[in-house]
Amino acid sequence: MSDARVEHVKILMGSILASAMRSSVVDARLLLDDTDLRDEGIVDSLGFVQLIAELERRIGERIDLVGLDPELLTNVGALARHIAHITRTL
Repeated sequence: MSDARVEHVKILMGSILASAMRSSVVDARLLLDDTDLRDEGIVDSLGFVQLIAELERRIGERIDLVGLDPELLTNVGALARHIAHITRTL
């Protein structure tokens, strides 16, 4: 998995979350690897499901989260690396 694939996932996540991030304390340009989407109030459980569904739609394939540590599900870097690793179409 290349850094470019991870950055592509992060860009997709940022564009999907842009509206939520405008009302949050986190700026869309600051979607850093260690940002926790839940802890920062960017997504709640429904928002996370919506994020994954929209990522699946944009990427064009199902995102299986089974291999990702549940503690890291809402961590931007861990989630982006996981998605970049498991997807074929990026």
